[in-house]
Amino acid sequence: MIDEERVRLMTKLAFFEKKEENKSLKIAKFYRRDFIGLALLKNFFAATIAYCFVFAVVCAIDMEDIMSTLNNLDFRPVIVNTIIGYIVFLLLYSLVTYILASIRYRSAKKKIEQYDETLRQLEKHYEKEHRALKQRTGGTEK
Repeated sequence: MIDEERVRLMTKLAFFEKKEENKSLKIAKFYRRDFIGLALLKNFFAATIAYCFVFAVVCAIDMEDIMSTLNNLDFRPVIVNTIIGYIVFLLLYSLVTYILASIRYRSAKKKIEQYDETLRQLEKHYEKEHRALKQRTGGTEK
């Protein structure tokens, strides 16, 4: 006879594994610190590339002004402002990344805890069935 509760739990587990395969299950393999650190490392490279791209676009747009004032241009303030702008951009972008990675990790952990609880319920069903089978056969297993 098919145990409907066990089938329901197994279906729920299979659905979770299929749905969350690329998200929660992979995130749960990391420690929180490692997951956030990896996100911040990716963020560093992405932010650097984005800042360089935006800087190049701004320079291309203002190229006429830059070329006309090139001889009289004092490069020290330009370089300092560019570096300060990069650091501020990187800090803000890193803060947003830290917050989002923390939320993602917490959410994944919560989903994995629910998954584990469903697994425990399924295990209890198997143990209950095993005990019932053992009682019916008089304690001997086949």
